[in-house]
Amino acid sequence: MRLSHLVIPLAVAGALGCSGIPNNFLDPQVNLQEVVVRGIGLTGGSMDLVVDVYNPNSFTLRGTKLELGFDVEGSHVGDIAYTDEFQVQEGDTTTVTLPLRFNWDGVSAAVRAALGYGDIPYTMRGQATVRTPFGDRVVPFTRQGRAPLTRSRSATSTPTPSTTGR
Repeated sequence: MRLSHLVIPLAVAGALGCSGIPNNFLDPQVNLQEVVVRGIGLTGGSMDLVVDVYNPNSFTLRGTKLELGFDVEGSHVGDIAYTDEFQVQEGDTTTVTLPLRFNWDGVSAAVRAALGYGDIPYTMRGQATVRTPFGDRVVPFTRQGRAPLTRSRSATSTPTPSTTGR
């Protein structure tokens, strides 16, 4: 009987001690660093969202999925479901390039104008799924701001007819 009085409190203390470990988990930070336009045509285009994923934890995270919606000037440009695995070392940052295809249908004139600026006002909402030593975690995020907008060297666009007479 004395043994059971000792075993039960030890089991409870062990369970409580282990249950506190996942509370030490800090959410990784997902930040947009740059938008790279790869191509623009009559019906839409393609771009890369270059994001940094920062791991504030004292252990390595393995990203298994990034899902997000991307808005410019209050107009929804598109959604991304990125399922390639990536790794973020403890206290470090990993850059992930997320390809996005979009159609002009439903995209406001403000988005078209924003693509001509040197930077782009955006809102990015989504979630990152990461594998930790404590199991998988889904981390929601929302980011707003302005990001540099560049064109890749191979970016193509549909030529516009000239308005000058020949």
